[in-house]
Amino acid sequence: MSNGKTPEIEVKEHANFRTINVGGVYGMPLGMHFEVIVYSEQFEVAEALASPTMTAPPKVNRTLECRLIIDPFQAKSIVQWLTAQVNAFERQFGRIPSAEEIQQQNLEQEKEKKKNGVYQ
Repeated sequence: MSNGKTPEIEVKEHANFRTINVGGVYGMPLGMHFEVIVYSEQFEVAEALASPTMTAPPKVNRTLECRLIIDPFQAKSIVQWLTAQVNAFERQFGRIPSAEEIQQQNLEQEKEKKKNGVYQ
């Protein structure tokens, strides 16, 4: 490549390429890399809907979809790319609340409903 020419790049999908609807990730740094498990989630509501009062909570099925092993340089690159994507999304659609903020809002709504006698 000393002649300054750009190499030709061939792009192809792996035989096992697929789309994953990400429900969450779980991982940690291990040695000189990060290990991340990507999982999907699906509600199983048949039992809850079969209940006459529909008070049974739905069951959540989590499927471990894949394991990513990411070196620190790629991890930082992914963080920068995701940050830019989230910032652009928020500029267009508004602030995305954190999972903790949503959970706190739900707890406050439940307290308000109980206080107002919605649950009796």
